[in-house]
Order: sequence, then structure tokens, then C-alpha cells
Amino acid sequence: MGLISGVTTDVARGYSATLITPNTVSDSIKESLTEKALPASVVVISPEARARLLQARDEPLSAEQQEKNLKALAELKSSDQGASVNLGYALFNDPNTSWDASTFKPLLSMTADNTQSSMDDFAAALHQVLAEGQVGRNQYDNSDTSEAMSLTLTQSKLHTLIEKYVSGSHQQKATRITDQMINVKVAIRNSAMLSGAQDMLTLAMNYGTRDMQDSARDNLKAFENGTARPQVELNGMMKAMNSGSDMNTVFSAFAAIIRATPNPGNAAQPSIDGALKQLNVYRQQWQAFTEKYAS
Repeated sequence: MGLISGVTTDVARGYSATLITPNTVSDSIKESLTEKALPASVVVISPEARARLLQARDEPLSAEQQEKNLKALAELKSSDQGASVNLGYALFNDPNTSWDASTFKPLLSMTADNTQSSMDDFAAALHQVLAEGQVGRNQYDNSDTSEAMSLTLTQSKLHTLIEKYVSGSHQQKATRITDQMINVKVAIRNSAMLSGAQDMLTLAMNYGTRDMQDSARDNLKAFENGTARPQVELNGMMKAMNSGSDMNTVFSAFAAIIRATPNPGNAAQPSIDGALKQLNVYRQQWQAFTEKYAS
């Protein structure tokens, strides 16, 4: 028997037990308006049952009962059809995360219990991590130093989400997808910085003094060798994160790397101060993230 809108299971069960009788071949039942004979398969509802159904239909469901019905419907849909990727997720529609979202779409189909609620939660968590990791929207500092912190923390957060949501048989594959995405971002970062160093040398050769030319040439060589300050900072932060130390130690290592920035004549002090303030924001975000997802 199908469910009637607005009627709970308990109410409907009462009808089927005492007030609904199936029509058989021997019955001579006719439709009340046209007087046409009804097929033998038609179920006839007594006047008493019809009155009770109308009463149940007209009585509004409580908010609690509506919530229970919606939850039951969602569970039924999930058990019958499995989880499906919703292209309406903020992960796909936020312009700050949509580019990376295409990379992580396969991960959503790797959820451990394959339920819609689990996939929805996973997508929301991915969106949060990627949105928080967008340099350019930071509160205090958007320098390459904050970018290095962001890349490091984002990778670690994504690993945590994989452990929480992805089935064991797919975790290795999901981790490879995540790490490849981070590696691509690092490669793009290095390419942009190398191009910037080449442009600086070109300007120095055309318009600068000999000292400016030598400095620009040394800077370019450092980027080519992977020993430029931004590259060293990122490597140091990644190493601190992968050391297995507690996060207080990791954030202390980040702070030490920031303070080690060359600062002749205190020219870099505003940048150092901004990066340290941004580090505190990242620390707060990390604490909130672990409280929500690492438990």
C-alpha cells in the first residue's frame, strides 16, 4: 500500500488492519458516480476509514513530525539509490573553489558508507578547507610566506578528511589525487616566481646599476637552483608538518621561519608582522577544523 501524503505510518497501519477490505471476484461493487463495475483488484475503503483519512490529511503535521518524515525519506532514497554527486554543492559553485573542485569530484564517490549524508558532509568539508586556503583573501597577509603556510596546512587538512570520509580501499588513491593537486600548485608557484625573477633581471640589465644587475642575476640563479627564500620557506614548513610533531611545535616552526626573513634596515618588518598575524588566523582555523573533523 502506498503512503498517503500527510499520514504517518502508524495511522495508515490502523486503516489496513480493520477498515480496508479487498474486492473479490464475487463482490458486485460499483463506482458511486458512474455506476460502472470496479475491477476485482480495487481496494474499497469504508466510509469510516475515509473520514479518518480526511481528518489526518487536514490536520497539519508538527515540525518535529515533518523533520522525521523528511529524514526517513532521505534514508529511504539513500538506501535504494546510493549517494549521488550534487552539482549544486558550494564546492562546485564558489568561484574560489570551483577550479579545484573538479579535481576532487572523484573523491566524493569514494565515501566509506556510500550514503548521501556522508557525501554531503564530505563536500561541505572540502569546500571549507579549499576556501580557507585561498591566498588573496587573507585578513592580514597575502605574501608568498602566507601562501607557503596555506599550501602546507591545506594538504594536511585534506589528508585528515580522506581518513575520515574515504573508504580504506580508496584512501591511497585519494591521497595521490590530493598530493598531485598540491604539487601542481607548487609548480605553478615556482614557475611564476621564476618568470618574475627573469623579468627583474631584464629590467636591471636595461635600466639598473651594476649592483642591481648582480642582485637580480643572483636572485634568478637561486630560483633556478631551488634555494630562493620562498622555496626554502615552503620546504621548511612542509618538513615541519611531516615531522610528526604536535601542532604547537609545527606552528612554532612556522613562526621561526617567518622571523628568519632577511630584514636589512627593518624594510621587511611590516611583511613579517603581517605574516605572524596571519599565522595566528591559520592556527585558529586549524583548531576549529580538528575539533570538527579530526575527532
